[in-house]
Amino acid sequence: MLQLMTHHVGRTDMNKLIMNYLVTEGFKEAAEKFSAESGVEPSVNLDTLDDRIRIRQAVMDGRIMEAVSIINSLYPELLDNDRYLFFRLQQQHLIELIKRKELEPALEFAQNKLSERVEENPNVLPELEKTLALLAFEKPEMS
Repeated sequence: MLQLMTHHVGRTDMNKLIMNYLVTEGFKEAAEKFSAESGVEPSVNLDTLDDRIRIRQAVMDGRIMEAVSIINSLYPELLDNDRYLFFRLQQQHLIELIKRKELEPALEFAQNKLSERVEENPNVLPELEKTLALLAFEKPEMS
């Protein structure tokens, strides 16, 4: 801890850290102004930030399939190339169905869609089992 407190972080590194935070959190205008003032270029094209914010907001609001649709329209190969990310999005959709007490659609989704992910990668089975265990609870959002 003492080393951390006595370690000097240079202005360039600090500016890069700040820029990373602004981009990650979706503060597009602040990132543009900070870039102009500090000379630090963002690691991504800021024009894509609005799309990233839309995707994140859809996920945060529980609109997972909308997020998947946006991802597929903007980055058509992303979910094909990152199957684990695709599984996690589908897993979150299942959780949202369970939270809304849509039990029959949840089971159908698990059988028809998530079982395919398990066939592709058996390592995700324990995660799927934990998710399906939420069906046993009266208030799954509290579990």
